[in-house]
Amino acid sequence: MKILPIHTEALRHFGYTEEEARFLYLVATHSGYCTCQQFLQFVGTKPGKRSVDFARKMVEKKHASSMEYLRHGRVFHLFSRNLYEAIGRENVRFRRVHSTEYIRTRLIALDFILRNQHFTYFESEEQKLSFFCDQLGIDKKILPYKRYSGAIKNNFSDRYFVDKFPMYYNPAASLSPVVTFSFIDPGFESMDSFRTHLDAYLNLFTNLQSLNFRYIATRDTNFERAKKVFHGTFQRLWNPDGPSGLLQYFRTRRTWDEKHYGKLSNDDIAFINEGKDRFGSQELEKLYRRWCAGEITENTMRSDSLKFRTPSEVSIIFSTVNGQAALFERHPHCAVNMPVKSSEETSFTGDFTSDFSPGWR
Repeated sequence: MKILPIHTEALRHFGYTEEEARFLYLVATHSGYCTCQQFLQFVGTKPGKRSVDFARKMVEKKHASSMEYLRHGRVFHLFSRNLYEAIGRENVRFRRVHSTEYIRTRLIALDFILRNQHFTYFESEEQKLSFFCDQLGIDKKILPYKRYSGAIKNNFSDRYFVDKFPMYYNPAASLSPVVTFSFIDPGFESMDSFRTHLDAYLNLFTNLQSLNFRYIATRDTNFERAKKVFHGTFQRLWNPDGPSGLLQYFRTRRTWDEKHYGKLSNDDIAFINEGKDRFGSQELEKLYRRWCAGEITENTMRSDSLKFRTPSEVSIIFSTVNGQAALFERHPHCAVNMPVKSSEETSFTGDFTSDFSPGWR
């Protein structure tokens, strides 16, 4: 992970040391929130005058506010517009006041990044758009986004990848590194947020040849359930006969192409539009044309469609990090000063046959 000298120099201009500037850059870019423990982890030293001076400096310069949590621990919120503007991050939403759940999520993200500085991270919305749209040629409309209303009536802006979960690749892995997406679980009781996240990214995932995914949490409580949700998402996606599957898309689209509009509901029309993004490859388009022309049967269409599924290979990794859990939980499962190694890795190739039995690990 490289931090450009122009950014550290800009932060040193506010009176910070080189190491403090580098740490603040990571906080401003990836989190907006931090603790003294995370600063000590970054600089590799023990609690003492150094961390106290750094914390006092942030607050006295009105670059950050301080909030007390359990065990008299403090979380610092980096909110200064001037500081964000100095490194070109004036449009991030980290400066705003957030919920405890959001704060926990950002602290987990920062913990993960501090422990994995050998990865190359996509730091901004612009970098991600450039990679997916310019380098990979993916249509911008299928990327996950959220629409925000402006101060002026009927004025809005679309922002992409607003979750800001770590997205990275390992530069040492291969000549063509594969991007790893992630999801951060701050302690959810259900899998609803994870399902929603996968659904938001699914159209993008289906435009990739392979997918690496990492589920990050402070404990492994939800790992088994998350694995089932992840596997199930791709089972349903590539089951031609499943709900919202390829066969339903072909049938619904043919009704539209034959101009039988009265037979279609608004949900059907929305499904067609979504299906064009999800099943829009040239190979599946040719398959659709052959099926409509009666050149192939539905059984042939089912078997042939498996050859063209994307992503053709997916893998999921589960990792636990400290996440400063002791600040929020009266009985955390692991001590706040005890680093936890990644606990599990699961990989599967996505051999989605009719009974979904082979190919899973």
